[in-house]
Amino acid sequence: MSTAAVAPSYRKLFAEPVLRRLAVADALARLPQGMVTITVLLVTAQHASMTAAGLAVAGYTLGQAVTGPARGRLADRHGLVPVAVACGVAYAATLLALLAGALAAAPAGLLAAAAAAAGLVNPPLSPGLRSLWSAHAGPGLARTAFALDAAVMNLGYITGPVLASALATGVAPAAAVGLLLALTAAATVIIARQPSRSPSQPGQEPGSRRPTILRSGQLRRLLLTAALANAALGATEIALTGYVRHHHALWAAGPLLAEVSAGSILGSLLLGHRMSPGRRSLAILLAGYAAGLGLLTAAGLDAPLLAAAAPLAGFCLGPALAGLFGQAADAAPPGSGTETQSWLNSIMNGGAAGGAALAGLASGQPIAALGLSFALAAVAAACPATGVSRPPRRPAPRPE
Repeated sequence: MSTAAVAPSYRKLFAEPVLRRLAVADALARLPQGMVTITVLLVTAQHASMTAAGLAVAGYTLGQAVTGPARGRLADRHGLVPVAVACGVAYAATLLALLAGALAAAPAGLLAAAAAAAGLVNPPLSPGLRSLWSAHAGPGLARTAFALDAAVMNLGYITGPVLASALATGVAPAAAVGLLLALTAAATVIIARQPSRSPSQPGQEPGSRRPTILRSGQLRRLLLTAALANAALGATEIALTGYVRHHHALWAAGPLLAEVSAGSILGSLLLGHRMSPGRRSLAILLAGYAAGLGLLTAAGLDAPLLAAAAPLAGFCLGPALAGLFGQAADAAPPGSGTETQSWLNSIMNGGAAGGAALAGLASGQPIAALGLSFALAAVAAACPATGVSRPPRRPAPRPE
């Protein structure tokens, strides 16, 4: 596929000032997401054990997963910007408390509690931005927007840890915390400048009960598919690391995982905007993702082939994620776009954790661990959620 065939969709996307600002906000919000885990780890570990640092990271991850849907619901009800600002203030306070506690050599329990508190109040920018993409891009550019979002997300997870670790070790852990908070604040400011497309949500009278996301059978199946797809990704990360460790080449873990992410970015940009929103496209992309992981498993029989197979393993991952984001936006009940995307985030994080745990149990047999990631992706491709249909598009949610 030529670059000329890809460029028109992105040129149209960036031709709109509103969408250009959303793209900048997306990049600014995604980079801190890639930075935060290693930042919490290095901040805690500066005067504490790695056990304490691991507990802090676990607390942060659990905290953001537990309250994600609630923060999304608040954003749908009161507007993304007010909720992001309120959460952002609390987020800054809790991360600074973690930093102060680490410098004071506070007990591990207090450090883990501070990290968990930061996760609990993490501003809902990621699901909120996907809701805004859906609102402002319109039917013609929504798939391109979600493909770009998936590519930016992968790029953030490649560059974020490198940047955070360079600042934390080369300057000071406080520098990583400061940049993370500054980028989050900048994304919030840009979002605040977005025009409001509608003053209220259709079908949501003041004081009326809001729809319960999990009552939708379509969305439950979509969440299951997303959990399985991300479980395959979590398993791949652990399986590849275990494989190279087994072959006494642990140094290769980072480059191989970066290749998977690079393949995902390329696939997002080349394929994500071209796929139709119907059930067949998502099933095809998930099947392609499973095939790529099957190829990666086969390449494990001859270690040098892994470097060639790793980008192919990720090629359909990015566009599949874009398809999941798009179907979640299409199937969200009226006035619940951010909450729906928040459920998707939480479920995907849980799936990644589960896949990593399963691959860890199988890590003594590296090929079996790689095969597990393939099996999880294959089940995701066969999941009934790929049959979620696209309902009529609704008016946009309020950005503030």
